[in-house]
Amino acid sequence: MDTSALNGNIIYTENAESAPGPLGIREALSQLTKSQREKLIAGYDIKKFAKIFEDGNMMQTVNAFLANGMNVSRTARKLYMHRNTLIYKLNAVKKQTGMDLHDFGAAVTFTILHTLYILK
Repeated sequence: MDTSALNGNIIYTENAESAPGPLGIREALSQLTKSQREKLIAGYDIKKFAKIFEDGNMMQTVNAFLANGMNVSRTARKLYMHRNTLIYKLNAVKKQTGMDLHDFGAAVTFTILHTLYILK
C-alpha cells in the first residue's frame, strides 16, 4: 500500500476478513458510501476549497507543511522557500477557506476534505 501520499497518517483497523493492518485516510474514506461522503462535505463551501485543491503549487506547499509536522521553518527549508513566503501562502489558504492549517484539527479537516474532493 502506498502511504507516501498520506503524510504518515495511518489508521489501524481490524475486520473479520484480514489481519489488522494500516488503513490510510484515503482508503478509509473510500469505504464510505457516496451519501456518507456527501454528508461529511455538506457543512463546507467546497467551491472555496476547490480553488486550493486544484492549484498544484498550493497543494504541494500545503502537503509539505503537513508532512513536516506543521513546522514552518522546516517546511520552508525543504521547499527552498523563504519562511515569510510560506506563511503568506498558508495565510492565503486561511483567507480562502477559513481554515488555519497551523491548528491540528483544521489541518486534519482540510486533509479529509481534500481526500473527499479527490474521491468524488
